[in-house]
Amino acid sequence: MVGLFSLFLALDFAKAMGGHPVCSWSRISEMTTVPLPPFSARNRREKDWIDEDFPASARTGLLHLLNDAVDKNYLSGWPVIAKELQRIARVDPRDYEPSKIASIKQARVDAEVHLKQLDWERVYDFCERLYSHLAQHTVYDQFGEVTITKVQPQLFFAEEIQRLFEEESLGYEFKDGFVQRRGKRHTINQINKAERALADLRLEAARKHFSKALRYFRDREKPDPENAVKEAVCAVEAAAKELFPDAKAATLGDFVKWVTGGDRCLLPKTIGQTFSGLYAFRNGGEGVSHGATSGGVVTTELSEYVLGMAASQIVLLTDLGRDDEDPPF
Repeated sequence: MVGLFSLFLALDFAKAMGGHPVCSWSRISEMTTVPLPPFSARNRREKDWIDEDFPASARTGLLHLLNDAVDKNYLSGWPVIAKELQRIARVDPRDYEPSKIASIKQARVDAEVHLKQLDWERVYDFCERLYSHLAQHTVYDQFGEVTITKVQPQLFFAEEIQRLFEEESLGYEFKDGFVQRRGKRHTINQINKAERALADLRLEAARKHFSKALRYFRDREKPDPENAVKEAVCAVEAAAKELFPDAKAATLGDFVKWVTGGDRCLLPKTIGQTFSGLYAFRNGGEGVSHGATSGGVVTTELSEYVLGMAASQIVLLTDLGRDDEDPPF
Protein backbone atom coordinates (compact mmCIF):
# COMPACT_ATOMS: atom_id res chain seq x y z
CA MET A 1 0.00 0.00 0.00
CA VAL A 2 2.88 2.39 0.72
CA GLY A 3 4.23 2.00 -2.82
CA LEU A 4 0.82 2.61 -4.37
CA PHE A 5 0.21 5.63 -2.13
CA SER A 6 3.56 7.11 -3.22
CA LEU A 7 2.60 6.70 -6.86
CA PHE A 8 -0.69 8.52 -6.24
CA LEU A 9 1.22 11.40 -4.66
CA ALA A 10 3.63 11.52 -7.60
CA LEU A 11 0.74 11.71 -10.07
CA ASP A 12 -1.02 14.44 -8.09
CA PHE A 13 2.21 16.43 -7.77
CA ALA A 14 2.86 16.25 -11.51
CA LYS A 15 -0.64 17.52 -12.27
CA ALA A 16 -0.34 20.31 -9.70
CA MET A 17 2.88 21.50 -11.33
CA GLY A 18 1.20 21.66 -14.71
CA GLY A 19 3.10 18.69 -16.03
CA HIS A 20 2.11 15.28 -17.22
CA PRO A 21 2.13 12.13 -15.14
CA VAL A 22 4.79 9.75 -16.34
CA CYS A 23 2.91 6.58 -15.44
CA SER A 24 -0.44 5.37 -16.73
CA TRP A 25 -2.85 3.48 -14.51
CA SER A 26 -1.74 0.25 -16.10
CA ARG A 27 1.83 1.13 -15.12
CA ILE A 28 0.74 1.62 -11.52
CA SER A 29 -0.53 -1.94 -11.45
CA GLU A 30 2.65 -3.17 -13.14
CA MET A 31 4.98 -1.39 -10.72
CA THR A 32 3.28 -2.55 -7.54
CA THR A 33 3.01 -6.26 -8.18
CA VAL A 34 5.71 -8.83 -7.56
CA PRO A 35 5.47 -11.67 -10.09
CA LEU A 36 5.68 -15.24 -8.93
CA PRO A 37 8.46 -17.45 -10.28
CA PRO A 38 7.33 -19.39 -13.39
CA PHE A 39 5.45 -22.66 -12.91
CA SER A 40 8.49 -24.71 -13.95
CA ALA A 41 10.55 -23.11 -11.16
CA ARG A 42 7.81 -23.31 -8.49
CA ASN A 43 7.20 -27.01 -9.09
CA ARG A 44 10.73 -28.18 -9.83
CA ARG A 45 12.10 -30.96 -7.69
CA GLU A 46 15.01 -30.09 -5.43
CA LYS A 47 18.21 -30.16 -7.43
CA ASP A 48 21.46 -28.26 -7.67
CA TRP A 49 21.47 -24.84 -9.27
CA ILE A 50 23.61 -24.35 -12.37
CA ASP A 51 26.71 -22.60 -11.07
CA GLU A 52 29.57 -20.88 -12.90
CA ASP A 53 27.84 -21.09 -16.27
CA PHE A 54 25.37 -19.30 -18.51
CA PRO A 55 24.17 -22.13 -20.78
CA ALA A 56 23.15 -21.80 -24.42
CA SER A 57 19.42 -22.01 -23.65
CA ALA A 58 19.75 -19.11 -21.19
CA ARG A 59 21.57 -17.03 -23.83
CA THR A 60 18.73 -17.70 -26.26
CA GLY A 61 16.25 -16.61 -23.59
CA LEU A 62 18.27 -13.44 -23.04
CA LEU A 63 18.09 -12.68 -26.77
CA HIS A 64 14.30 -12.94 -26.60
CA LEU A 65 14.36 -10.58 -23.61
CA LEU A 66 16.48 -8.07 -25.56
CA ASN A 67 14.15 -8.23 -28.54
CA ASP A 68 11.17 -7.56 -26.28
CA ALA A 69 12.96 -4.63 -24.63
CA VAL A 70 13.75 -3.05 -28.01
CA ASP A 71 10.12 -3.46 -29.13
CA LYS A 72 8.93 -1.77 -25.92
CA ASN A 73 11.43 1.07 -26.46
CA TYR A 74 13.14 0.20 -23.18
CA LEU A 75 16.43 0.01 -25.09
CA SER A 76 17.36 2.53 -27.77
CA GLY A 77 18.12 -0.19 -30.32
CA TRP A 78 20.38 -3.04 -31.42
CA PRO A 79 23.37 -0.81 -32.20
CA VAL A 80 23.64 0.16 -28.52
CA ILE A 81 23.32 -3.50 -27.46
CA ALA A 82 25.95 -4.65 -29.96
CA LYS A 83 28.41 -1.95 -28.91
CA GLU A 84 28.03 -2.79 -25.23
CA LEU A 85 28.62 -6.49 -25.92
CA GLN A 86 31.69 -5.57 -27.97
CA ARG A 87 32.98 -3.49 -25.07
CA ILE A 88 32.47 -6.31 -22.58
CA ALA A 89 34.04 -8.83 -24.97
CA ARG A 90 36.97 -6.45 -25.53
CA VAL A 91 36.69 -6.53 -29.31
CA ASP A 92 37.07 -3.55 -31.61
CA PRO A 93 33.92 -1.39 -31.70
CA ARG A 94 31.92 -1.26 -34.89
CA ASP A 95 30.03 1.75 -36.17
CA TYR A 96 26.35 1.44 -37.05
CA GLU A 97 23.85 3.79 -38.67
CA PRO A 98 20.63 3.62 -36.62
CA SER A 99 18.65 5.15 -39.49
CA LYS A 100 19.47 2.34 -41.92
CA ILE A 101 17.65 -1.00 -41.73
CA ALA A 102 20.63 -2.95 -43.03
CA SER A 103 22.86 -1.50 -40.31
CA ILE A 104 20.32 -2.32 -37.60
CA LYS A 105 20.08 -5.90 -38.85
CA GLN A 106 23.87 -6.18 -38.80
CA ALA A 107 23.93 -4.87 -35.22
CA ARG A 108 21.46 -7.55 -34.20
CA VAL A 109 23.54 -10.27 -35.87
CA ASP A 110 26.70 -8.97 -34.17
CA ALA A 111 24.93 -8.85 -30.79
CA GLU A 112 23.83 -12.48 -31.15
CA VAL A 113 27.34 -13.62 -32.13
CA HIS A 114 29.02 -11.81 -29.23
CA LEU A 115 26.43 -12.98 -26.71
CA LYS A 116 26.99 -16.60 -27.71
CA GLN A 117 30.77 -16.25 -27.47
CA LEU A 118 31.06 -14.34 -24.19
CA ASP A 119 32.51 -16.07 -21.14
CA TRP A 120 29.79 -16.90 -18.66
CA GLU A 121 30.92 -14.26 -16.13
CA ARG A 122 30.73 -11.58 -18.80
CA VAL A 123 27.13 -12.46 -19.64
CA TYR A 124 26.19 -11.75 -16.03
CA ASP A 125 28.12 -8.47 -16.30
CA PHE A 126 26.00 -7.63 -19.35
CA CYS A 127 22.79 -8.31 -17.40
CA GLU A 128 23.88 -5.79 -14.77
CA ARG A 129 24.73 -3.22 -17.46
CA LEU A 130 21.27 -3.63 -19.00
CA TYR A 131 19.76 -2.45 -15.74
CA SER A 132 22.26 0.27 -14.81
CA HIS A 133 23.39 1.79 -18.09
CA LEU A 134 21.47 0.63 -21.16
CA ALA A 135 17.92 1.16 -19.86
CA GLN A 136 16.39 4.20 -21.55
CA HIS A 137 16.34 7.28 -19.33
CA THR A 138 13.46 9.27 -20.80
CA VAL A 139 11.35 8.75 -23.92
CA TYR A 140 9.05 11.44 -25.33
CA ASP A 141 6.19 11.11 -27.76
CA GLN A 142 5.59 13.35 -30.78
CA PHE A 143 3.94 15.97 -28.58
CA GLY A 144 6.87 16.20 -26.19
CA GLU A 145 5.16 14.29 -23.40
CA VAL A 146 7.10 11.78 -21.32
CA THR A 147 6.01 8.23 -22.10
CA ILE A 148 8.84 6.24 -20.46
CA THR A 149 11.13 7.01 -17.54
CA LYS A 150 14.10 4.93 -16.48
CA VAL A 151 12.19 3.26 -13.65
CA GLN A 152 9.99 1.40 -16.15
CA PRO A 153 12.81 -0.26 -18.14
CA GLN A 154 14.61 -1.08 -14.90
CA LEU A 155 11.51 -2.72 -13.48
CA PHE A 156 11.17 -4.73 -16.69
CA PHE A 157 14.81 -5.91 -16.58
CA ALA A 158 14.65 -6.70 -12.86
CA GLU A 159 11.58 -8.91 -13.29
CA GLU A 160 12.45 -10.55 -16.61
CA ILE A 161 16.12 -11.28 -15.84
CA GLN A 162 15.13 -12.86 -12.52
CA ARG A 163 12.44 -14.88 -14.32
CA LEU A 164 15.05 -16.06 -16.83
CA PHE A 165 17.38 -17.13 -14.00
CA GLU A 166 14.53 -19.07 -12.38
CA GLU A 167 13.49 -20.76 -15.62
CA GLU A 168 17.07 -21.85 -16.31
CA SER A 169 17.85 -22.96 -12.71
CA LEU A 170 20.82 -20.61 -12.61
CA GLY A 171 22.67 -20.43 -9.31
CA TYR A 172 22.29 -16.65 -9.14
CA GLU A 173 19.56 -14.12 -8.54
CA PHE A 174 19.05 -10.62 -9.88
CA LYS A 175 18.39 -8.21 -7.04
CA ASP A 176 18.64 -4.41 -6.93
CA GLY A 177 20.40 -4.40 -10.29
CA PHE A 178 23.12 -6.84 -9.26
CA VAL A 179 23.71 -10.54 -9.90
CA GLN A 180 24.22 -12.40 -6.62
CA ARG A 181 25.00 -15.99 -5.76
CA ARG A 182 22.26 -18.00 -4.14
CA GLY A 183 22.22 -21.28 -2.31
CA LYS A 184 20.09 -24.39 -2.46
CA ARG A 185 16.34 -23.97 -2.34
CA HIS A 186 16.17 -25.13 1.26
CA THR A 187 18.79 -22.53 2.24
CA ILE A 188 16.89 -19.81 0.39
CA ASN A 189 13.65 -20.73 2.17
CA GLN A 190 15.33 -20.55 5.57
CA ILE A 191 17.00 -17.24 4.72
CA ASN A 192 13.64 -15.77 3.68
CA LYS A 193 12.10 -16.86 6.98
CA ALA A 194 15.02 -15.40 8.94
CA GLU A 195 14.78 -12.08 7.11
CA ARG A 196 11.10 -11.84 8.01
CA ALA A 197 11.93 -12.64 11.62
CA LEU A 198 14.71 -10.04 11.65
CA ALA A 199 12.17 -7.33 10.85
CA ASP A 200 11.63 -7.25 14.63
CA LEU A 201 12.72 -3.77 15.74
CA ARG A 202 14.71 -5.25 18.63
CA LEU A 203 17.05 -7.07 16.27
CA GLU A 204 19.01 -4.23 14.70
CA ALA A 205 22.46 -5.68 15.43
CA ALA A 206 21.43 -9.20 14.37
CA ARG A 207 19.95 -7.82 11.17
CA LYS A 208 23.21 -6.04 10.28
CA HIS A 209 25.31 -9.15 10.91
CA PHE A 210 22.98 -11.35 8.86
CA SER A 211 23.02 -8.88 5.96
CA LYS A 212 26.82 -8.94 5.99
CA ALA A 213 26.80 -12.74 5.98
CA LEU A 214 24.54 -12.76 2.91
CA ARG A 215 26.76 -10.26 1.10
CA TYR A 216 29.87 -12.36 1.73
CA PHE A 217 28.10 -15.54 0.66
CA ARG A 218 26.40 -14.10 -2.43
CA ASP A 219 29.36 -12.23 -3.86
CA ARG A 220 29.53 -13.61 -7.39
CA GLU A 221 33.09 -12.62 -8.16
CA LYS A 222 34.75 -13.18 -4.81
CA PRO A 223 32.68 -15.15 -2.29
CA ASP A 224 34.08 -15.07 1.26
CA PRO A 225 32.92 -18.21 3.09
CA GLU A 226 34.99 -17.48 6.22
CA ASN A 227 33.40 -14.10 6.84
CA ALA A 228 29.99 -15.46 5.85
CA VAL A 229 30.32 -18.00 8.68
CA LYS A 230 31.56 -15.43 11.16
CA GLU A 231 28.77 -12.94 10.46
CA ALA A 232 26.05 -15.61 10.39
CA VAL A 233 26.98 -16.86 13.85
CA CYS A 234 27.38 -13.27 15.08
CA ALA A 235 23.79 -12.71 13.92
CA VAL A 236 22.60 -15.63 16.06
CA GLU A 237 24.58 -14.35 19.03
CA ALA A 238 23.23 -10.81 18.62
CA ALA A 239 19.65 -12.10 18.30
CA ALA A 240 20.05 -14.11 21.52
CA LYS A 241 21.34 -11.07 23.40
CA GLU A 242 18.68 -8.72 22.02
CA LEU A 243 15.74 -11.06 22.58
CA PHE A 244 16.82 -12.32 26.00
CA PRO A 245 18.51 -9.45 27.90
CA ASP A 246 17.81 -11.22 31.20
CA ALA A 247 20.37 -13.83 30.24
CA LYS A 248 23.13 -11.21 30.58
CA ALA A 249 25.16 -13.35 28.18
CA ALA A 250 28.49 -12.05 26.95
CA THR A 251 28.76 -14.78 24.32
CA LEU A 252 26.56 -17.27 22.53
CA GLY A 253 28.10 -19.97 24.73
CA ASP A 254 26.92 -18.12 27.84
CA PHE A 255 23.43 -17.82 26.39
CA VAL A 256 23.24 -21.56 25.67
CA LYS A 257 24.05 -22.31 29.32
CA TRP A 258 21.35 -19.89 30.45
CA VAL A 259 18.62 -20.99 28.03
CA THR A 260 19.12 -24.72 28.69
CA GLY A 261 19.70 -24.49 32.44
CA GLY A 262 17.73 -23.92 35.61
CA ASP A 263 13.98 -24.13 35.90
CA ARG A 264 13.35 -22.13 32.74
CA CYS A 265 14.81 -24.71 30.32
CA LEU A 266 13.55 -22.90 27.25
CA LEU A 267 15.57 -25.25 25.08
CA PRO A 268 16.44 -28.92 25.57
CA LYS A 269 20.16 -29.40 26.08
CA THR A 270 20.42 -31.46 22.91
CA ILE A 271 19.03 -28.56 20.86
CA GLY A 272 21.28 -26.17 22.72
CA GLN A 273 24.22 -28.24 21.53
CA THR A 274 23.45 -27.27 17.93
CA PHE A 275 23.98 -23.64 18.93
CA SER A 276 27.18 -24.55 20.76
CA GLY A 277 28.44 -26.51 17.77
CA LEU A 278 27.92 -23.57 15.42
CA TYR A 279 29.62 -21.24 17.90
CA ALA A 280 32.56 -23.62 18.24
CA PHE A 281 32.99 -23.79 14.46
CA ARG A 282 33.05 -20.02 14.24
CA ASN A 283 35.78 -19.92 16.87
CA GLY A 284 37.76 -22.83 15.43
CA GLY A 285 37.26 -22.76 11.66
CA GLU A 286 40.34 -21.80 9.69
CA GLY A 287 40.37 -18.09 8.90
CA VAL A 288 37.08 -17.39 10.64
CA SER A 289 38.13 -15.78 13.93
CA HIS A 290 40.77 -15.81 16.63
CA GLY A 291 43.38 -16.82 14.07
CA ALA A 292 42.22 -20.43 14.25
CA THR A 293 44.07 -22.87 12.00
CA SER A 294 43.00 -26.31 13.19
CA GLY A 295 39.19 -26.24 13.11
CA GLY A 296 38.82 -27.28 9.50
CA VAL A 297 38.76 -25.46 6.17
CA VAL A 298 35.65 -23.37 5.56
CA THR A 299 34.38 -24.31 2.11
CA THR A 300 31.52 -22.68 0.21
CA GLU A 301 29.40 -25.75 0.97
CA LEU A 302 30.09 -25.47 4.69
CA SER A 303 29.38 -21.75 4.70
CA GLU A 304 26.00 -22.43 3.08
CA TYR A 305 25.23 -25.06 5.71
CA VAL A 306 26.15 -22.64 8.51
CA LEU A 307 24.09 -19.87 6.90
CA GLY A 308 21.03 -22.11 6.68
CA MET A 309 21.51 -23.35 10.24
CA ALA A 310 21.98 -19.81 11.55
CA ALA A 311 18.81 -18.72 9.75
CA SER A 312 16.85 -21.55 11.36
CA GLN A 313 18.23 -20.68 14.80
CA ILE A 314 17.28 -17.02 14.39
CA VAL A 315 13.71 -18.03 13.53
CA LEU A 316 13.61 -20.32 16.58
CA LEU A 317 14.94 -17.60 18.89
CA THR A 318 12.42 -15.03 17.67
CA ASP A 319 9.66 -17.59 18.18
CA LEU A 320 10.83 -18.27 21.74
CA GLY A 321 11.19 -14.54 22.37
CA ARG A 322 7.57 -13.80 21.51
CA ASP A 323 4.71 -13.96 23.96
CA ASP A 324 1.48 -15.12 22.38
CA GLU A 325 2.22 -13.82 18.89
CA ASP A 326 2.34 -16.08 15.89
CA PRO A 327 5.81 -17.14 14.71
CA PRO A 328 7.08 -15.14 11.70
CA PHE A 329 6.92 -17.97 9.19
